[in-house]
Amino acid sequence: MYLRIDIVNKNQYETSENYKEIKILVPNDSIELEKDFKYLGLDYYNLDIQDTHIKECEFICKEDPDFSSRITDAINKLISRSSDLGYTTPFNYMKTFYCMINKFNDEDREKLLAILEAKKEQIVNINEAIKYANNIKCFELIDAYNNEELAKRLVYDGTIDIEDLMEYADLERLGRDYAETKEIVKTQQGYLSQEFDFQKKAQEEEEEF
Repeated sequence: MYLRIDIVNKNQYETSENYKEIKILVPNDSIELEKDFKYLGLDYYNLDIQDTHIKECEFICKEDPDFSSRITDAINKLISRSSDLGYTTPFNYMKTFYCMINKFNDEDREKLLAILEAKKEQIVNINEAIKYANNIKCFELIDAYNNEELAKRLVYDGTIDIEDLMEYADLERLGRDYAETKEIVKTQQGYLSQEFDFQKKAQEEEEEF
């Protein structure tokens, strides 16, 4: 998988209409990246978080073009939302995010898309997206696309006891009530549930760092 980014010198972008802009491909040879950042007036080997801003990106995966399209759309929307909130999207953070998801298997990729949809209000910038991606094992993606399918899956997996099932007149209601009680969020990829305390785990990692 590759990442193509439309990047600018943040200071120029914020202070002048005549700012330089360039498209960069990641991964790429360090010599080429050095030339690209030199064009922006920056030192590739001494980049600060506040030096760069990514205006737009495109994830390119020939083996899975559907995922490429969906993750590109999700992250570009995040870039736009975070920009409206006053956040920038630095090159260093975007590169970190790319390297993480490039190692994801198909299951984790679908789970990440579900997280970006379900946790939209909490994920306000790329740094928050990195935190969730880094703790993706805190979540489980249930392969269901409506409340009835969710109920059938929960019964099949043994998550719901047969005694509890008997109280329900239909599986639609069972799936809906279980999702509401357990705060399971319906996404285009399936139903996303949080298995562990994400905030606690993320805080512990930050303290260790």
